[in-house]
Amino acid sequence: MQRRARGHEEGWLLSYADLITNLLLFFVILLTASNMSQGKMQQIQEAMTGQHSPESLEAIQKELDARIAAMELKDVVVTELTEDGLQVSLNSGVVFASGQDGIKPDFDPALKSMMEAVVPYADRYHFAVEGHTDETPVAARGPFASNWELSAARAIRVRDRLEAAGIARERIRVEGYADTRPLAADKVAGLTDEERRARLRRVVVRIF
Repeated sequence: MQRRARGHEEGWLLSYADLITNLLLFFVILLTASNMSQGKMQQIQEAMTGQHSPESLEAIQKELDARIAAMELKDVVVTELTEDGLQVSLNSGVVFASGQDGIKPDFDPALKSMMEAVVPYADRYHFAVEGHTDETPVAARGPFASNWELSAARAIRVRDRLEAAGIARERIRVEGYADTRPLAADKVAGLTDEERRARLRRVVVRIF
């Protein structure tokens, strides 16, 4: 009788240990997922399903690059696929007047064409519009008190175009960074100081 009771007790302890182990594994998976970028999660999902859908970020990048090449804007708009999503970088010096947040009318057709390329896939992704400046302070009597305001205002103008093109507003967020996020050294290597500052002035649309 005592041996049978001991057997029941050992079985209960084994079941409890299995439960604790499974819970620990579950929390490890949750922690890993929370620290993983959405773009990386999508890549894992595609790898697991064995599918490379036409709505993938790679397909969107290909479509955008084709339009950029057709409009001869390779020096103005640059796309880059990263683990955080697809980045579309717009040269602020061409898109905006100096110290202003209004999009130049001459750039409207190009911007509209790029919007048309991403809108069909808008229900699958989210969009972060990032405004960046160089370190040069804004004009003392200009419309903006600082580069923070200028970078955010320019990002808002691009955000407005995304929404006007048909992308749901809850899928878009705006981020103004002023000069706090310069480009990596290898991306400005060999440039003059003026060229480097021009490269830093940009609005980036990140699709993820």
